[in-house]
Amino acid sequence: MSRLKQNESITHIMSKDLQTINSQTPLSTVGKIFAESGFHHLPVVSGEKLVGIVSFVDLMRVSFKDSFGVTAQQTVYDVLDRTLDVEAIMTKNPVTVCSNDTIKHAASILARGDFHALPIVGDDQQLLGLVTSADLINYLLEQY
Repeated sequence: MSRLKQNESITHIMSKDLQTINSQTPLSTVGKIFAESGFHHLPVVSGEKLVGIVSFVDLMRVSFKDSFGVTAQQTVYDVLDRTLDVEAIMTKNPVTVCSNDTIKHAASILARGDFHALPIVGDDQQLLGLVTSADLINYLLEQY
């Protein structure tokens, strides 16, 4: 077995090609992005600055998707678009790591289980990438 690289930079495993939204993105659009992209987390940006993150679970908490069919779901999205916005459901000031932090540091944060995505930011909170629990598992699999 190989030994894990204890001080390897988080940039080695972060996703860089990100789909982002802003705080005014309609929730119906967020739902469509989740459905069509397979993403489970969407960073919320103002310009290039990270201001929050929305997860699929956040959207489900307000949309009741599991309880309704497709037509009813569109009706739910229509209501949500008129009553809520991304800013209302996003996690503001999410926990982040810097691009020079290690994979080990990111893993220790994600291991707490409070969330499953960790934005990587540069100076002035500029979004550089995202690391998920799945990214860490894939990294571990590559090591063995």
